[in-house]
Amino acid sequence: MGVPSPGGDPVMLDIAMSVVARAKIRRAAAAGDAIPDTWATDLDGNPTTDPNAALAGFLQPIGGHKGYGLSLMVDLFTGLLSGAAYLNHVSSWSVDPERPQNLGHTFLLIDTTPLMDTDALTSRMADFAGILHNTPPADPAAPVRLPGESELATHRRQSANGVEVASADITALQELVTNAQ
Repeated sequence: MGVPSPGGDPVMLDIAMSVVARAKIRRAAAAGDAIPDTWATDLDGNPTTDPNAALAGFLQPIGGHKGYGLSLMVDLFTGLLSGAAYLNHVSSWSVDPERPQNLGHTFLLIDTTPLMDTDALTSRMADFAGILHNTPPADPAAPVRLPGESELATHRRQSANGVEVASADITALQELVTNAQ
């Protein structure tokens, strides 16, 4: 979801509807680490600290039953109603990288001009951001931010300085290229 901010960066939220993204569980499995039992369940629906059982099972939704409802609605809009894959019909690129995932997307665009002019939107967004930025953080080392701020900062840094890639990933890519030849 995103909201424009004519005087600055847009506010953008891009999240998994689960407690954590599946990639975080895959990383724990690769490292041989346990995961919190609040992240996922095994195939039988039991909470698990075993990342491999979690990958075979189900991710826990954010926010309990309310998050469950939101997760289902997102899947209904982006999967079922769009004609794309939904629930367990979405293939995993990490399990079957050659099979298309058939992911769907939903776009809802709101023309803000009937709601307010650009100057009013600019002023209100600046006030909104200012209130949040001036809120004392619980942890002084972690200031209150708007959704997407850290990702935009990372994008700017990587655009200027390049993207760091883990040596293990470079090795894996080189092996793929070698094996493909």
